Amino acid sequence: MPRSDAAARTRTRLLLMYNLTPQVQVPDDMLRPLSEAFGLGRFTAHVEAAELLLPRLVLHERVRDITLPSSAVRADGAAVTLAVTPRRDPLLFLDVDLADDADGADAIAETLYATWQNRSATRVEGVPLTEWLDGRLRDYGIPDRPAGRPPLEFGRNVHQSVFPGAALARGLLAEHVPGDAVGQDVVTIVLRGTLDSDTGATLGIRRPATLNNAGQTMVAHGRGVSLIVGYAPPVENAFGLAAAGILTAVAAVHRVRRQAFEALELDRAAAVETTDDARALVAQLSRRLNDLQLDLSFSVEVYADTILIPELLVESFHSSLRDVSSLADALANTSRIVERVNAVLATRRVDLETAAQQYAEDRDRVLAAVIAVGSLIALPPALLLAYFGVNSSDVDPSRSILDLHHYGVAYAIAWLPFLLLIAVGLIARRRISLRLSAPDDGSPERRTLRPRPGRSRRRGRDEIR
Repeated sequence: MPRSDAAARTRTRLLLMYNLTPQVQVPDDMLRPLSEAFGLGRFTAHVEAAELLLPRLVLHERVRDITLPSSAVRADGAAVTLAVTPRRDPLLFLDVDLADDADGADAIAETLYATWQNRSATRVEGVPLTEWLDGRLRDYGIPDRPAGRPPLEFGRNVHQSVFPGAALARGLLAEHVPGDAVGQDVVTIVLRGTLDSDTGATLGIRRPATLNNAGQTMVAHGRGVSLIVGYAPPVENAFGLAAAGILTAVAAVHRVRRQAFEALELDRAAAVETTDDARALVAQLSRRLNDLQLDLSFSVEVYADTILIPELLVESFHSSLRDVSSLADALANTSRIVERVNAVLATRRVDLETAAQQYAEDRDRVLAAVIAVGSLIALPPALLLAYFGVNSSDVDPSRSILDLHHYGVAYAIAWLPFLLLIAVGLIARRRISLRLSAPDDGSPERRTLRPRPGRSRRRGRDEIR
């Protein structure tokens, strides 16, 4: 018989998930599947099959000495799990077991609020949590500051999953609210006590129909808190991984938008005076665009659908959480922003290609002019030297070749054709330039450059006019 997905908890559990900065370059051989840290039951095969797309485990340790930034509840130990996404974005899981007396909605809400707003005050063994993580990374052989990387810090995105136990779980399951309204304790927990829970309205809280079984299971969540009651630990952990995917995607959207703006600022502030400057700018913008596109693919789009864990329970939870976080709209808008960066880069590439083409044309023009001038200068002396080298009665060996009075005709014959050729070329060039630059007075003759009338080489064809 398959194991049931429903189960009753005796103690309340908090699964706190935070995105961290900056990226951590962990070698692939040090990464392990998240199934080693979280019991996933029948979902294990799906997680391991999608291992390269999901966050992977860096470290997982059980700690006893943990201090939360709230005295409303007592923590009875916790598991600290650090994972990295395929793009090496760090993701922190803080799995906290609360003491037996932590069964009040108000106390849970206060703890959620404190671990959300004052998360940096969380301490492990008397040390701030991020400093403790940096120390453990060094112990694992991962330096905390490679190439000047700053130490780990909390990012702006958080998701908190609450799995109530004991009396709190029984009260939530027994609470029945007609229609789409939600109970007082649900509002208190999901909104972290920030709004009055007596209104009876939904207040934006989602309750996926496929996950709510009256008297046995209940799921209610907002954008940052999920309240899950009555499910077995493997299902709880699968829900946690789905929430971590949405959390990672939202954090990546924020980063992509910031980096896209930085790329546009780089283009605006760049001083491009030479083709080398333009080439360096295009290369830099290309690298940034590649990073943005990879982030969209492997940090956002990969978590925007439910195919990673194709199970009805996880898909329903993932879809509901994705909708409340507006991930689809954020992805569409961010994709358009990245397209704008691509358009800027395309414009820069066109400018570079135009400049390179102009440079090549100028270079070829100068080279052709040098060769032409050299030929014009060299040919008359060559003709004269050939003339003076001929054994002829017209050449007087007693006279200097610079005697223009005697050899004037020879010099004229050698030089005049080339001088006439230069003059004709300059006149023709000037006439072409004048025709191309003539103002448009509306007449067809000025607007259109027509060839002169003539006949085709083939018989029977009309004259070209």
